Amino acid sequence: MRSFRILPVIAIGLAIGISGCSAIEAERQEHEQKQQEFAQHVDMAHIWVTTDTPPPGKPYTVLGELKYTEPFSPDAIEEDYIKDKLKKMALAKWPDTIDAIVKMNHDTSADGSQITVTAEAIQYESSVDRAALHGMNEGMVASPNDNQ
Repeated sequence: MRSFRILPVIAIGLAIGISGCSAIEAERQEHEQKQQEFAQHVDMAHIWVTTDTPPPGKPYTVLGELKYTEPFSPDAIEEDYIKDKLKKMALAKWPDTIDAIVKMNHDTSADGSQITVTAEAIQYESSVDRAALHGMNEGMVASPNDNQ
């Protein structure tokens, strides 16, 4: 008869243990997602975009051309929109090597219905180590009292 009293206690203990594991797994997945978002943010911030040519005296390799065409709109000619779109395109093609996008140019079609953007993706011979940037917030501890 005593075993009938222990079984509910064991069942409750197992249920609490399983729910604790689920909470830990959810927290781990959230942490991994934040790490990926941070890495993407660092990658986007790392890419320099300019209408100019690369600076003289700084060796680089041309990775390739970037080009897209889309319908004309006020957003389509917005410089920040163009830079963001070029950065995303470059990261998709050269995720581990892109350092800068140079010679950015945009033209509107003769009838004014489309905009075409062109640029050149490059990698500098001596560039910031992206792996170090990705890991820069690992191991950091936030103190509620600003103690370090």
